[in-house]
Amino acid sequence: MQTGKAVLQIGLLSLLYLLGAWLQQYWKLSVPGSLIGMLLLLGLLATGIVPVRWFEAGGERLLTLMPLLLVPSMAGLMEYGPFLLKKGGGLLLTAVISTLLIIIVAGHTGQYLAKRRERK
Repeated sequence: MQTGKAVLQIGLLSLLYLLGAWLQQYWKLSVPGSLIGMLLLLGLLATGIVPVRWFEAGGERLLTLMPLLLVPSMAGLMEYGPFLLKKGGGLLLTAVISTLLIIIVAGHTGQYLAKRRERK
């Protein structure tokens, strides 16, 4: 039953993506439809309209597949060797700084939420 639940949840996530893509096309927004779909999901989860448990199994299944989805894009970078030799240092520095910022923000957010949960 777990597989069926995951498929249904991934289908719901796909519907949110399609809704975001449709909104992006309809209003001719410069924001990608996938980001609009994620913001819709965030809004639904944050307001409690949709509980997190509705997406847990599907999200876990997608996370296990994530490395397979990243391999083709990493292999595609091999075609840009001269560009990376020229601009790679700046890109690497940007990636390191943004990663550190994400780690810091995620850590502080996690600590805040853990303290808030302890108070309740």
